[in-house]
Amino acid sequence: DLQHEMNTGRADDAEAQKLYEEQRGGLQGSLDTQLESNLANEKELADVRSQKAGMEEHKGQKSSDLVAEKDLKDAIYSDCSWVKTHFASRRDKRKSEMAGLTEAKGYLAGVAAGDDV
Repeated sequence: DLQHEMNTGRADDAEAQKLYEEQRGGLQGSLDTQLESNLANEKELADVRSQKAGMEEHKGQKSSDLVAEKDLKDAIYSDCSWVKTHFASRRDKRKSEMAGLTEAKGYLAGVAAGDDV
């Protein structure tokens, strides 16, 4: 009777050990799959963070370019505004200067020809 209990106990232990090994193998496979998935997710996260850093750098450069373009626009506007407000008076002054030069040219031409002016 004791021998029978021992044999039955050993058989039960062997069967339990076999079941344990099967379940452990399945769980180990699941764990390996999850670890691989986790590693792939971490790699993808690192790639996304790298892309994000690159995009933020690009955005910073574009923001700097925008500021520079706005400064250029303001500078051009002030230059063009000055020309717009001063063009007429400068044109009149240039016409007066040209008339004076023409008169001086005529005077010099007359003196060179021997005319008394």
